[in-house]
Amino acid sequence: MNKIKYIMFFISVSLMMSCKEKSNYSKINTQQTAPKTMVHKIVVNEYISGGTYAYLNVSEKSKSYWMAIPNREVKIGDTYYYNGGMVMKDFKSKSLNKVFDEIIFVEGIRASEELLNKVPNNNTHEHTATENMVDIAIDIEKAKNGITIEELLSEKKRFSGKEVILRGKVVKVNNGIMEKNWVHIVDGTQYANVESITITTQEIVKVGDVVTFSGKVILDKDFGYGYVYDILLEEGELIK
Repeated sequence: MNKIKYIMFFISVSLMMSCKEKSNYSKINTQQTAPKTMVHKIVVNEYISGGTYAYLNVSEKSKSYWMAIPNREVKIGDTYYYNGGMVMKDFKSKSLNKVFDEIIFVEGIRASEELLNKVPNNNTHEHTATENMVDIAIDIEKAKNGITIEELLSEKKRFSGKEVILRGKVVKVNNGIMEKNWVHIVDGTQYANVESITITTQEIVKVGDVVTFSGKVILDKDFGYGYVYDILLEEGELIK
């Protein structure tokens, strides 16, 4: 899977905000993704909290730019750190009725420079910083008429375009991205050092839940910006 990049995450923010004219802020550079090993040191100029996510206007050295993070308490004037991130051009927030020329989406910021340890997942561009992960040293019983993550990944071409059933523990959730919820699950099996699978769904789950999903296996899913999912379970539906 090292020949293919994976999409990071695209956030559709639902919050109310009033912001200064975009001409007051300089743009972040046009690089679409930042290396996950690079640590960004920022100072918060403006913080707008609401709903699930928050917008921040930050300064990094001589530049100022907007970024979006999962909502949390942030103090104006304080210094924070983050790794990775993805720049979106001409991003329109429907709830704000505003278009950002450029905005960087990051999964979290932290108060210290040290990067938190993370559980590996099946993304080449792993989500960074403050992730809500659970211990994956687990053994989930395979669902009735279902398959394991190992079986799916080892025979992905055979399953391509077919409906499959997977049971696993939720280790990450990104809700409301491109009008979908993105759920990452593990079941204790792995193939080629990959331990999780990503599911797009309208269902609501939370980290730590043991869930059973049915969905269609899609290979090499291209979301633009040079990002492709090697394998994805789409249109996931919970099996009660």
